[in-house]
Amino acid sequence: MGKFGDAEALKEGIRRFLPGSQAASRPPLNVGSVDKADCNFRSKSNGNLVSLAQSCSSRAAAFRCTGDDMAGISEGLGVLALAADAATGRPQGTGLSAAIVATEFARRIGESEETQKDAYYLALVRFIGCTITSHETGMLSIGDDQGFAVATMLGDWADREDLKMYLNRFIAHEAPEDEREAAFNFICDILPDAAPDFTAAHCRQSYLLASRLPVSKAVLDCTPYYYARWDGKILPFGGEDVPYLSRLVRITELAELVRRLENSARAKEVIAAKLGHELDPELGAKFLEHADAVFQVASATPEFEAFVAAEPGTQIQMTAQCRETLAEVAADMTDHKATCFRSHSRRVAGLAAQAAQIAKLPKESVENLRLTALVHDIGKCAISNRIWYKEDALSVSERLEMERHTFQTQFFLSHGTPFAEWADVAASAQERADGSGYHRRSQLSDLASNILAAANEYDELTHGTPARPPMDAKAAADELNEMAKSRKFMPTAVSLVLQAAGHMVKDAGASLPFGLTRREAQVLSRLAKSETTAEIAESLGISPKTADHHIQSIYNKTDIRARPALALFALEHGVVMD
Repeated sequence: MGKFGDAEALKEGIRRFLPGSQAASRPPLNVGSVDKADCNFRSKSNGNLVSLAQSCSSRAAAFRCTGDDMAGISEGLGVLALAADAATGRPQGTGLSAAIVATEFARRIGESEETQKDAYYLALVRFIGCTITSHETGMLSIGDDQGFAVATMLGDWADREDLKMYLNRFIAHEAPEDEREAAFNFICDILPDAAPDFTAAHCRQSYLLASRLPVSKAVLDCTPYYYARWDGKILPFGGEDVPYLSRLVRITELAELVRRLENSARAKEVIAAKLGHELDPELGAKFLEHADAVFQVASATPEFEAFVAAEPGTQIQMTAQCRETLAEVAADMTDHKATCFRSHSRRVAGLAAQAAQIAKLPKESVENLRLTALVHDIGKCAISNRIWYKEDALSVSERLEMERHTFQTQFFLSHGTPFAEWADVAASAQERADGSGYHRRSQLSDLASNILAAANEYDELTHGTPARPPMDAKAAADELNEMAKSRKFMPTAVSLVLQAAGHMVKDAGASLPFGLTRREAQVLSRLAKSETTAEIAESLGISPKTADHHIQSIYNKTDIRARPALALFALEHGVVMD
């Protein structure tokens, strides 16, 4: 199965997400064999997660947001749902309309407003843990983690032929047939026994992320049962042991996925065929009675606006805490997508914020840049791990596919609060000051965007990718300074980022033109705005005499004496400090 089927790597990868106390005591997994007994998986994981949810979900009540003049958190969760659609290979918008279908079905069968609201939010948080096993599932499926996700949503894990049919339909069509066949057989051999721990990983991650948001205890209590079947196969519980809300959302989620992939008639056929097996027969029969009317409601446009309007009752309102939490959840979703992304978003956020503080940007601007940096790579969820893990140079078409991630970042974030306010700068992380970046090929001219782009580049250089080993800090600083000298980055931004990363002043200032110091760059930036010597002194907290000393030094180093000409010089060389 090629490098994605490497047994030792897969063995280590699958064990990575298991609960530490169990993983440490387990014998090695013999994933090089198709013998199911060798998998040695336990069904205990989901049971532990049930206890976790029951003991911890009371946090949500204390966290519930209040306020009358702010947007609801549904907009932010809707953005995350769009990213989750892309990460799991589902048609765009499926997560949004699935929430509508769950809500409308609950309403039509007479459920309370509270239950309708819980159905809405359970459908929304259902997939926010979807990337936690993207690395492992990509290894199983020839790099096609997205195809694996959608195939295993549709296929019956207890029916080998049905599962294999969907694997064949969705996974790695470009791979050689013998490689695909080997991968599909391997998946079908391992999945029934692996399912408890694979699903526990998803459920646990969804729970941990959702528990940081003001959703109800009922929603959190249902997270261990996302993959539960009515017939009790595969997982250690079934029938009415599975919470009612979980059974309802399982039906509506599957129905809406099939409708989006095919049509309403096919969706009803699939639901009918799974009644009594995967799905609650009585609840499923009720759904079939109302399916046409429910699907009609879910087809309303414009889609995102219809989704926001569908929230039952009073909106759960956005607060500053909710705003920050949604950004952190987005970062974690992204950074779990591939092992080479791990903690990248949080590192870039910390580095960019520190650089902005050194630049003495206003506190609000620093915080906005930090939150923007947390979400800057969410578009990577839309790109297959086949691209991210390729060790050789990308082909032209592969590179175009890879570069699409910044467009997807802007697309996802632009849909709703709080992400929309960060979208433009976040999507500029791969742009360059000389216009040579992507995806807009625009010239970065503001300091915040340049700081984010430089911080992102520095972190990528120092951590590496499957195609490129990491550089040490000194080599990365030299590379970044060279990029500043060639005008790919604003020199001021590079100096700030390197200083924030802990580099010596000499290294941090190497990107500034004509040997200017960082303080002289700050003075020049204010000269370019026509500030007087006294105003410069006041803004920088120095004496007028010291400010004048810096001005004279700038004149001598640049051989420019006129302030208007210095303004042009600062613009040309990217010397901007605010």
